[in-house]
Amino acid sequence: MKQTLTLFAAAIQIALLLNNMSYADRKYFARSYLANTLPQRAMELEIWNTMRIGKTEGFYYRMQPRFELEYGATDRLTTSIYFNFDQRIASENAYNSSPLEFSSSSLELRYRLTNPGDIFVDPALYFEFSYGGAEIEYEPKIILSKRIGDVVTAVNINAEIERKIIDSEHESKFEFTAGVAYDLSNNIAFGFEFRNHRNYEDIFKKEENQATFIGPTFNIQTEELYFTINFLKQVGGSPSTKNNLDLDGHENFEIRTILGINL
Repeated sequence: MKQTLTLFAAAIQIALLLNNMSYADRKYFARSYLANTLPQRAMELEIWNTMRIGKTEGFYYRMQPRFELEYGATDRLTTSIYFNFDQRIASENAYNSSPLEFSSSSLELRYRLTNPGDIFVDPALYFEFSYGGAEIEYEPKIILSKRIGDVVTAVNINAEIERKIIDSEHESKFEFTAGVAYDLSNNIAFGFEFRNHRNYEDIFKKEENQATFIGPTFNIQTEELYFTINFLKQVGGSPSTKNNLDLDGHENFEIRTILGINL
């Protein structure tokens, strides 16, 4: 937590020094993609970190770093490969602590269907395949975004299916995210994000639990890098375990940071 706050403070100082600069490709949100793709042959390195905090009882902290390399195969198609890690610290509850270790690798394809502004909303399609040794994951997603003046909006709708390799059992998830951000200056943006996440038995047969999160997002961008941070608080969930929240299937707080570097 202390390292995240230090990085956040440094990001604000950089943004204030670069207040008069303007950039075309920005990562406004930590939970929702925009219908943007990299220019052909452009490359980016992204360092993600997702922190999940708080369960029904005791102490619970989960950290999930991710290192991603993006490449513009064409002006409309961006490909990515990334490596996912996982660490969990828990005490006085039913969860076991585990050291930071590699969990899976993923391949992502993101295709922009139209040029920005061609129709009333900018659409893109997304597909992700992950392999983690014990399971395989498939994740299709619909991306919709729109800029109106200094306001940027995004909606993502995605499903995820996990298959256990040994016994071929399945689990599935559905997620709806949305975000709205406002350009405070040429390189500073502030906004809010919404996330609803649902877990299902097998392939969308029976809903096990669901939770809704809301929180602020901050983004800065320079010519060579960008930084985005998002804080989410669970505001409702079911089945309710405490204060109308689902703290068995989901966490109370989530924090995500993304540092992107143009290569």
